[in-house]
Amino acid sequence: MNQISFSLPEILALIGVIQCTYLIVHIVLRSGMVLRAGLPLVYFLVLGAAFTADLAQNRLQFEGDYYFLVQWFLWFSGPPLSVLLVVQLADMTRAPPLRDYWVLLLLPLSFILSVLSVDAAMGCEDFKSCESTHELLKVTGLMAGTISLLVIFSKKELMKTLHRQKFGKERYWLIFSLIVLNALFLLAMLLSLTKYISPDEALMLRNILGIGFAYLVSTSLLRIIPRAQTGASQASAAPESLSTEEQALAEKIEGLLQYEKVYQEPTYSRADLARECETSETLVSKVINVHFQKSFPQLMNEYRIEDAKRLLRETNATIQTIARDVGFNSLPSFNRVFKDLTSQPPSQYRKKPS
Repeated sequence: MNQISFSLPEILALIGVIQCTYLIVHIVLRSGMVLRAGLPLVYFLVLGAAFTADLAQNRLQFEGDYYFLVQWFLWFSGPPLSVLLVVQLADMTRAPPLRDYWVLLLLPLSFILSVLSVDAAMGCEDFKSCESTHELLKVTGLMAGTISLLVIFSKKELMKTLHRQKFGKERYWLIFSLIVLNALFLLAMLLSLTKYISPDEALMLRNILGIGFAYLVSTSLLRIIPRAQTGASQASAAPESLSTEEQALAEKIEGLLQYEKVYQEPTYSRADLARECETSETLVSKVINVHFQKSFPQLMNEYRIEDAKRLLRETNATIQTIARDVGFNSLPSFNRVFKDLTSQPPSQYRKKPS
């Protein structure tokens, strides 16, 4: 019987495929908000396809310039997509504005530039048969990637705002990691052009960097993208009529709870929420009462308990640590509220089979 064996680059690519598959399934099942989860989903579909292309390259004996072109397109799509992902992560309450999508044109333009350069400067009759095609594509891909990073840096005010937010640190560091890993990917591709590293080493490096980012996302995605239709986030099935302004305020409050997780601050008050929404406490109270059919303390505690239930199921953190992380000042108050809302203490809930 022939034994199936994998080379180190193939093992790395396989790990990347598994990680991306997990993240894609997790995003699809966890979030019902297509506009908010769409970009992360596209990003990991493309990254997963890039890993798959690297895995299949030798095993299925795919060769030729066209296959290299597919790999080039998938891997160099990362930096332009990262621009949109950064904007998405910086403000999870809405999709990136249409004006930011121009970065997706960078890769097609770089391909066109490569074709024109082959015809004009290298004297090749056919783009596919030109010996310098691979190197030329890498050069134009690096140009597109560099422009993408510059676009990200141009949004430094967005990053500064996120860093100053009490509840934006986790997304800030995820964005920072994404920028660093993109820069390292471009550096690896540049080194492969200068022959400091071989093509196989460049392939391994890009797979390692892709795996690194997928791992970072998998450790924080549970907290960044909330579950669709959790008990705490459901609005009334038939709320009283709200004006367009009040409905927009309700959506903003929901975004602050789901994505900014303001409830994790123990001292966060209705006044803080009103100040963040730039409106009055009276209007905030009305919207919460009508849209969520709860009082402000009830709404905050329900989100805290939903978060605590997830942490009890998915982590080994102590109950006291969980109570503090989700926004309770003391363990006794956490135990009391948890039992009121679930009819069982946290310790018993943790022992219950998933």
